[in-house]
Amino acid sequence: MADADRVYEMRDVVFGFIKFDNQEREIINHPAFQRLRRIKQLALTNMVYPGAEHTRFEHSLGVMQMATDMYDCITEKSAGILKNNLNMNEAGIQRWRKVIRLAALLHDVGHAPFSHAGEDLLPMMPHSGQRFKHEDYSIAVIKKCFNDIIENHPLNNNYRISVEEVTALLGDSSVKPTALSVLWKGLISGQLDSDRADYLLRDSIHLGVNYGIYDKSRLTRCMVLGISETDSPIVAIREGGWHIAESLVIARYQMFCQVYFHKTRRIYDYHLNQAGKEILRSMGAKDGCYPTPSDIDRYLKFDDWLMFGELSSGHGGEHGSIIINRNHYKCVFETGMSPTKKEEKQIAERTKSLETNAKKVFLDDKATTNWYKFDKDIQIFFEADNRIKSLSDESNIVKAMVSAPKLKRLYVEREI
Repeated sequence: MADADRVYEMRDVVFGFIKFDNQEREIINHPAFQRLRRIKQLALTNMVYPGAEHTRFEHSLGVMQMATDMYDCITEKSAGILKNNLNMNEAGIQRWRKVIRLAALLHDVGHAPFSHAGEDLLPMMPHSGQRFKHEDYSIAVIKKCFNDIIENHPLNNNYRISVEEVTALLGDSSVKPTALSVLWKGLISGQLDSDRADYLLRDSIHLGVNYGIYDKSRLTRCMVLGISETDSPIVAIREGGWHIAESLVIARYQMFCQVYFHKTRRIYDYHLNQAGKEILRSMGAKDGCYPTPSDIDRYLKFDDWLMFGELSSGHGGEHGSIIINRNHYKCVFETGMSPTKKEEKQIAERTKSLETNAKKVFLDDKATTNWYKFDKDIQIFFEADNRIKSLSDESNIVKAMVSAPKLKRLYVEREI
């Protein structure tokens, strides 16, 4: 077997083994990708769950494998739609399989140190009033660091994949979307995507909890293509497997409640943010933010190791010291996921009291998210009459998740 055709394997806690080819191996071995070994998946969640030491590196490999499993099952079961509605032959199917694998592998390559906890330190976009997202950095990294490997590797001779086809699946606004890029983007980022499907299982296993566990084999085996009301192909779940889609939504809900919104984990995000600003200012960033995507080489020098080194050197200020000594602010009051009027009144009274009397630092934390986006409903395919229906129409549990949680907490210094 020629070296270019060699298949490699890496052992993985979720999938057992993950396979990759020579081109993907070159991407994995690139310094910009190896940097993900030095960025933890869940920032300082290990302060609460000691097993949370896993990184964006292994997650990225897992997303590539999950996206591949999803795609393979869809193309196996929906050959008719691929051929008749999308004009995809076997060569086209294999080509898009490769595009999806590359996009999935590289989807998180632009993450800031401490993953999502570091996103508040990304700079503001000019004239928009919004911060850059880690996807903006991933797109910039792919175009700067991986263009040659993607377009000029011998394994691309038959596919002729362009780097823009890969970044289009990550939301690259500079690339004109096509019917196929819109369709397959849902496997990378959506309600039923490979990213979410991997991190729920991976986080649960490393943390030692069962909240995010679901049947991934059943999920992938139930994925098909259906035809939407606008006659466009759409990723869906077969009628007999819609309960597995429901279980994925429930798993995410439980992980947010028990892990991602854990009161101690949340306060460490705040301390990291404040310490990060001090560190970046000490490095000359007046706004306390990381470099913009246009300065991607300098941005890539930042990782958890560098930031922890700065914390240990005392450059993180008061909040850096709090992190090093695990002396975090304490939660003195919290509401339920849907605060009652009584709870709203209580937190307002306590906040006012702190403002007027204690004169100490306090934090009013509002932990909110959308468990389920109804404008991007998971679709269920009914084979008997070739019909598509929304999961929220079939599942009373999902239907009950209409309003996002609005949990509120009040933190103060330990002395209070």
